[in-house]
Amino acid sequence: MEHTSGEKIEEALKLLEEAARQKKDELKAAMSDKYTHLKNVIVETEHSFIQSLAEAKVHAAEAAAHAKDVAVDKACEVARGVDKNVHQNPWAYIGGTAAIGLLLGYILGRNRK
Repeated sequence: MEHTSGEKIEEALKLLEEAARQKKDELKAAMSDKYTHLKNVIVETEHSFIQSLAEAKVHAAEAAAHAKDVAVDKACEVARGVDKNVHQNPWAYIGGTAAIGLLLGYILGRNRK
C-alpha cells in the first residue's frame, strides 16, 4: 500500500507541477499583452506629442510673422503721421528739439561733486 500511496503522491506532484507550468505560461502571456499595450500607448502618445509640437511650431512662426507685419505697418503709419505733422507745423518740432537738447546738455554737462 505504501508503494501505491507513493505513486499517488508522485502523480499528484506531477499534476501540480504541470498546472504550475500552465499558470506560469498564462501569466507570462498576460504580462506580455499588458506590456505590449502599454508600449503601444506610449508610442502613440509620443507620436501625437511630436505632431502637436510641430503644429505649435508652425503656428508660432505664423504668429511671429503676422506680428512683425503688423508692427512694420504700425511703425510706417506712425512715421507718416509724424512726418505730416512736422511738415504742417515745423517750428513746434524745432522748438521742442532745441528744448530737449538744452535739457540734455545741462544734465550731462553739469559738474558732479
